[in-house]
Amino acid sequence: MNNLRKEIKSLRDELAKTVANDLSDKIFNNLLTLDIFDYQNFFVYKSFKNEVSTKKLIDFLISKNKTVAFPVTNSLDMLAGKPNSIDEVKSAFGIDEPKDYLVLDNIDVCFVPLVVADEHKNRLGFGKGYYDRFLSKHPCLKIGLAYEFQVVNQLSPNPWDVPLDIIVTESRIIR
Repeated sequence: MNNLRKEIKSLRDELAKTVANDLSDKIFNNLLTLDIFDYQNFFVYKSFKNEVSTKKLIDFLISKNKTVAFPVTNSLDMLAGKPNSIDEVKSAFGIDEPKDYLVLDNIDVCFVPLVVADEHKNRLGFGKGYYDRFLSKHPCLKIGLAYEFQVVNQLSPNPWDVPLDIIVTESRIIR
């Protein structure tokens, strides 16, 4: 698994920024076809490096007056922080997190980052387990955003891995 994670991460990191932006736009447009925007509370990762960009998604949700929370991590855990201001701090992983926030426990839809996913909606993240622990405590609709090359035939999930409900790529939606 670690070799697959490393290989796909390397492919993603090597994407030209213009290509990553173009693919992210296509993924966002596919996302707009989903019947999920009647929900109110969204938990969205902030894209990092060459992950599928969530910027347009975040702006769209805010424009629709949705409640948007972001990951806030400590050494073992992650919570959903609804920002009280625009002030941010860098996490231990170098990702922007809200500095001042309210904890949002009631989440309707969670957008989950991933390195690799499979046709059965299993995912490999960065290997720290933050999202699996979080999702096991917060029942919600789980949506993975991925470039098509990040989707493989089959992974071998661990018993604690929480599968996704939907994966959206630039060319399809896996339900």
